[in-house]
Amino acid sequence: MKILKTIGKVIAIILGAIVVLLLIASIHYRIKVHSTMNQLKESGYCNLVSAGDYKLNVLKVGNESGKHKIVCCSGLNDGTMNFSWRNMTKDIEKDNQLIFIDRAGYGFSEDTKTDRTVEKVVEDYRTVLKNMGEEGPYILLGHSISGLYTSYWQNKYPDEIEGVIIMDGTLCTKVDEKEGQGFKRQWYNLSFSEKIGLEPFVMKKIYGELTDIMSKKELDMNLYMFSKTTGAHATISEAEMAYPNAKTVLDNLEPNNIPKLFIDATYHFDEKHEDKEAYWTPFEEKIGNCELVSLHGTHAIYMDHADECAKIIKEHIDNLE
Repeated sequence: MKILKTIGKVIAIILGAIVVLLLIASIHYRIKVHSTMNQLKESGYCNLVSAGDYKLNVLKVGNESGKHKIVCCSGLNDGTMNFSWRNMTKDIEKDNQLIFIDRAGYGFSEDTKTDRTVEKVVEDYRTVLKNMGEEGPYILLGHSISGLYTSYWQNKYPDEIEGVIIMDGTLCTKVDEKEGQGFKRQWYNLSFSEKIGLEPFVMKKIYGELTDIMSKKELDMNLYMFSKTTGAHATISEAEMAYPNAKTVLDNLEPNNIPKLFIDATYHFDEKHEDKEAYWTPFEEKIGNCELVSLHGTHAIYMDHADECAKIIKEHIDNLE
């Protein structure tokens, strides 16, 4: 009995220590998020515009008298777009106006429990632009899951769009029901780690080698704003809706002549011919007039190969004129 009591005490002490460590980690995390958001606010990164029942954060930069208006649409969970993309966009901004719009729950944007259907996401973008007094035509610049949103937008409202650029985007032909379930599980796990304050450690692992090209300040900004976005209701809903949204896009997509560019960073369609035939070719046929360019790197190609990515984008924009 003595041994059992001793073992019980040891287990209780260990569990108590774990709870205390998690509490400390959570408090430290919340303090860091608050500090990071204050720094970004002071630098002018918080500009809320109504999307109806909630407000989205917007950053407008570049040449107001430029040749084109480029609407930037982030990947899933990327609450860092309006500063983490800027190494890539700095030269593009000289001749164009760029409008970075964070979706609901991202960065400073207000959260919502409304389902993140592709229709609702696109209407949020359009409502914000209208409330800003902006008029098209626009070039859509999307990354990752915004491949779905930009594909739907240009198909539904072609008169508003003069060009589409998708950086390593999610293809509506690639997300099946099984992959959709994987999205859900992944984001449930990430959301839980955010709630207990451990998400920055997870994000640091995801960023991997990219941490070597960031300063300490840049790393903190990316880790804590990315982590904060993970816990939002809207972000989880986007992950849950990945498969039905892909199906909606695929079912409604019709080819048109709007010039489009797809930058392939991780699918490597030029090497994986089976994947190209299975995923790229059906998408290309459905969307119409879409050029495929390979730029191998990480999924965060806007950071991984910022200069090369910018060059490809600028060449595409120049060809629109």
